[in-house]
Amino acid sequence: MSELSELVGQLNKKSESYYHKLIKQLIYKFITNECGNIIESSTEKYFKNRRADVFFKFKNGQKAVVEIQHSKISIKEISARTTEYNQQGIYVLWILHGRGKCVAAHKFPEHRKNVKISTTEKFLHSMYGGRVYYVNVNEDSGKIRITPPFALHFSFNKKSKEQYKKNFEYYYFRNSNFTPIPNWNIFCTNFNRFKIARFYDKNIKISLKNKILKFIQIHIKKNPQDYKKYRISKKLIKVIINRFNDYYGKPIIIESVNLLRDKIEINEKAVYKFRKKYNVHEKR
Repeated sequence: MSELSELVGQLNKKSESYYHKLIKQLIYKFITNECGNIIESSTEKYFKNRRADVFFKFKNGQKAVVEIQHSKISIKEISARTTEYNQQGIYVLWILHGRGKCVAAHKFPEHRKNVKISTTEKFLHSMYGGRVYYVNVNEDSGKIRITPPFALHFSFNKKSKEQYKKNFEYYYFRNSNFTPIPNWNIFCTNFNRFKIARFYDKNIKISLKNKILKFIQIHIKKNPQDYKKYRISKKLIKVIINRFNDYYGKPIIIESVNLLRDKIEINEKAVYKFRKKYNVHEKR
C-alpha cells in the first residue's frame, strides 16, 4: 500500500463529510492508480436516482461502485442501494469508516475479543462472505493519518447468542479477526443474491486452516508417539485450540479444523462434539 498522508492536505473542514470525502479520495486515487485493469474511473457518478461515491469500469466491461459510509445507515438502506445498482448490472463495494458513527464500536486492524458490532456490520459480514471492509481516519497530536483498507471477520463467542439494546440501538458481541488486504485490486462476483465487488483478501477461515495445517505437521513430527500420522484426534484439537485461541477464539478454530477434512483424516465424532459445544452450526 502506498503513502497516504498527502491526501490529508486536500481537505480542511472537520465535519462529518470531511471523513467521508477523505476516504473517498483515498479509494479513488489508489485503486485508479494501482489496479491495472481499470479503463474508466470517477467520483460522484450518477445512476438514475443514485450518486455513487466512486465508480470504476474494467477492461472486461464490468462496472463497480464504492459506497463509503461514515454516518449511521440501516440494513434496509444498504439493501436498497445495492439492489438498485445491481439491477443496472453494477457491482457494489461497501467500505465503512472504522471510527465513524456507522459502527457500534471503533474497529482496528488487529485481533480483538468481545467487540460490539452493529446490525449493519452483521449484515455486511454476511453479504461479503465473512468479512467487513473498513478504512480508519486517525487523529493524533493534530496529525491526520489514514489507514489502507482492512478486513475484519467476526466470529461467535459466549456472549454472541444474544442481541443487546442500548437506547434505540441494537448490537452484538463478536470476536474480531483482522485480515490484511494484499493490494488495491478488486474483483466482481455474485454472492448471497447480491452483485458485490471486493478485494483479494483471503477468507479468515481458509487462512487459519492453512496455519493449523502447518502447525499440525510440525507438532506431530515433534510428538510422533502421541498421534497417528496426520489424524485430527480429540487430543490434537485441544492442542490446536490452546495454540490459536488467544487470537481467534474457539468457534472459528473448530470451523477451520472442519475444513481440513480434505487434507487430513479427521475424528468425525470428536469434531462434532466440539462443534456442538461451541455452537458451530456452519457446514463445510
